[in-house]
Amino acid sequence: MIRFLPLLLIVLALPPVPAAAATTTVCATSCDTLDPSRVQQETFPLPDKNINGRKVQLHVSVPDGMAWASIDLGTTGDAVWLDRSWDGGRTWEGLLGKASIPSTWTGTRTLMYNVYDPVGHRRGVIRACGDAQAVGCTDWLYPTVCDKVCDGTSQQNGDTQPVAPTTIYGRTIRLHTDNNGMAWATMEGNGPGDEVWLDRSWNEGASWPDGSSLGRTTSGRTAMFATRDPKAKLYGGVIRACGKEATHANGSCTAWARPAPTRPARRPTR
Repeated sequence: MIRFLPLLLIVLALPPVPAAAATTTVCATSCDTLDPSRVQQETFPLPDKNINGRKVQLHVSVPDGMAWASIDLGTTGDAVWLDRSWDGGRTWEGLLGKASIPSTWTGTRTLMYNVYDPVGHRRGVIRACGDAQAVGCTDWLYPTVCDKVCDGTSQQNGDTQPVAPTTIYGRTIRLHTDNNGMAWATMEGNGPGDEVWLDRSWNEGASWPDGSSLGRTTSGRTAMFATRDPKAKLYGGVIRACGKEATHANGSCTAWARPAPTRPARRPTR
């Protein structure tokens, strides 16, 4: 046993492992862990989070598509970090950029992290969190997708059915899109308890972690949802309409479609 003592001492002397890191480094305009001194813009789109008198803030630069967190009015050891989610906040990468207030300071901040991953076709949401004898977080940033109009609208601008409808137990499920690239689903011949909804995917239908069961309703028609997110640089979203009859567990969906907002007519060339 004595022979292994030097090795044990070496292991104990190694620096501690960082609390957490992003599963994958995201790069868009810049890569994760950019220093906030290089930011193009600084905005505060969410209310601050108060934790035992400490102020936790989420800072956002829309041109960079990045965010960072800060904690102020604190004491030595208080900590701040970011959480980032790729499925609308159901799960998340935690403790991104975690920083603790040094001795004699009253605040600190994290480095910057990308909110979105357009290269990987993922739409993220992010929040600032802190630990000051209790843990608290701001709301998630931009949970709703907005293009010309935002998710949940009823401002219809046209009606096109880009793919064939699907049927299930005598019900007909249709996908509708309009000239703004918004989409909604309808069910015809529906009865009490029948459900209809939309799925939205940013990677051509391979997965839809943040777009499952959008607008799910028993009314026979969903709200409208965007298929592009300019802020996230995601312009190729696909959508489908799905539904199920109340007394059966299985459902049916249309094919995926990629609607696009109507472009202004081009001027004739001479």
